[in-house]
Amino acid sequence: MTGINGYRFSSPMGLIIVIIDSLLILLGVLMGVYIRIWGSLTLFLEGKYPTLKMMLPLLVIQMTFYYFDLYDLKTFREKKTMFFLLLGSLGISSIVLALVYYFLPILSIGRGILAISLSLIFLFTFFWRFIYSWLSKSRTFKEKILIIGTGELAKRIKKEILDNGNESFEIIGFIDETREKVGKGI
Repeated sequence: MTGINGYRFSSPMGLIIVIIDSLLILLGVLMGVYIRIWGSLTLFLEGKYPTLKMMLPLLVIQMTFYYFDLYDLKTFREKKTMFFLLLGSLGISSIVLALVYYFLPILSIGRGILAISLSLIFLFTFFWRFIYSWLSKSRTFKEKILIIGTGELAKRIKKEILDNGNESFEIIGFIDETREKVGKGI
């Protein structure tokens, strides 16, 4: 399964981001309920299908995040792009959820809760991605890579590492078997 730009969840960090996003989306829904009902989650949790009501926004939002390429680590670099992609994704999510709630009103999370929840989810996910982007640039969190070889394949590997958007890698050097190439760039 790939997004618009063909991104696949190939790294463990992609899965970690999905899990953290899921937790933040659930937190946004629960806080939206809490704020709207003025401090009481019991009415919501004791109602019909509370788990399904919380999982539906999670599923819809996760799918729109995926199709808007918000799990592509390249978007984490560009804050402005990430901001607008998050807005677009949550806008489409709200339309899809409104349609689902129209045809299946029993799954509705309540009057006004969706708007509050989407606002909170936007704030949580944007700042989480901003913090992740900032931390991934820190030298202490970077994984150091030593590339064996200096030929065309080594150059392609270097290009892929630098272009993939994952700033958590640092190329510390290349190893070659000829002494003449020591200290020279490739």
